[in-house]
Amino acid sequence: MTQSQQLTDENLQAAYKVIACIVRQHGETYLPIFKRVHEEVELRKKQNDLLSLAITLAE
Repeated sequence: MTQSQQLTDENLQAAYKVIACIVRQHGETYLPIFKRVHEEVELRKKQNDLLSLAITLAE
């Protein structure tokens, strides 16, 4: 990914699934990577929920 490309939620979800499969196949060695991506997924969910709430309240 180049600097001009943004990581989309869809790309992040795809990576999340791939990393989960890698952890399942290869074990705990890759768990720190999975943890980092999991944290990013959760952060984006919270941000999206907050954004939706703000938009709803503003209507």
